[in-house]
Amino acid sequence: MPKKRLSVALIGAGGNMRNAHMARIAADGAVEIAGVADPVESQARLLMERARRDLPYFPDWRRMLDDVDVDGVLISTPHREHYRQAKASLERGRHVLVEKPLVIRPEDAKRLLALAAGRRLALVVAYQRHWMPHFAYARELVERGAVGAIRGVVAYVTQNWLRVGGWRLDPDLAGGGMFMDTGSHLLAAMLWVTGLQPKVVSASFDNIGRAVDVNGGVVVEFSNDAIGTLTTTGNALHHDERLAISGSEGSLVLHLHRWRVRSMLLNDEVVELPKRIKPSTPDAALFRWMRSGLAGYEPQDFALQVARLTEAAYRAADERRPVKVRR
Repeated sequence: MPKKRLSVALIGAGGNMRNAHMARIAADGAVEIAGVADPVESQARLLMERARRDLPYFPDWRRMLDDVDVDGVLISTPHREHYRQAKASLERGRHVLVEKPLVIRPEDAKRLLALAAGRRLALVVAYQRHWMPHFAYARELVERGAVGAIRGVVAYVTQNWLRVGGWRLDPDLAGGGMFMDTGSHLLAAMLWVTGLQPKVVSASFDNIGRAVDVNGGVVVEFSNDAIGTLTTTGNALHHDERLAISGSEGSLVLHLHRWRVRSMLLNDEVVELPKRIKPSTPDAALFRWMRSGLAGYEPQDFALQVARLTEAAYRAADERRPVKVRR
């Protein structure tokens, strides 16, 4: 049976939209791009080159949302823009995929999640690790009690993040630095896999002369009294990442290097993935949920926890003391 055809509008035509999301749209084979909005027309033209055809172009995303009739909207813009763009899209009855982080402020995350639920619309945050089989299976193992009661979590991510540059180094557009940006992947994966609820946070950040944080260390006390440490290093040679979960019955460690999962160990033994768990992408999940009327849809509640933990970490660093995570 052929796939139901879908139409989407794109807000933001930068490298991430062109290189990541365009490939996923093409891979679906039944999604039409009905419009692209970006204040810089040359960026939109580069995206059209990738699409190999002209697309309706709008310098103003609001005008595009008013003028095109689509099923969904994909958003890849500076972090500060996410809330109002996602809100406007949901209010117009469109399913939404938004790049990470969902928003900067926890209260905005709460509003978007409530709006999506009230309108029965999918709101998907583009955290790729959730669709990697190793992370999906790690979550299953934790839920099944493979490590027992979680006692501690150690996580880090390194990257030559300064090379990315651009608007990510502008606090007004980004809302934070490496911890807000790539660090958001680490937080989301840790919270999604473990199901832990952050309670108290201590943090220290180093901007190394930039306007936003480049390196940082965060200590988290969770509601079950487990302790976690999170480290983000933005001036490293390349990407490396680990998530280690220790519990009353064992330990689980995931290792990524240069954006690929290299290993997963349960009690120091290599974990064999079940063949039933297939790799996917956040875009593919959005399209599947759109076609199925949200059958099996998983609300992105973890994105609210990410926003709360992030806000608490920056507040703790500013106040130089442990702070409670706001609810």
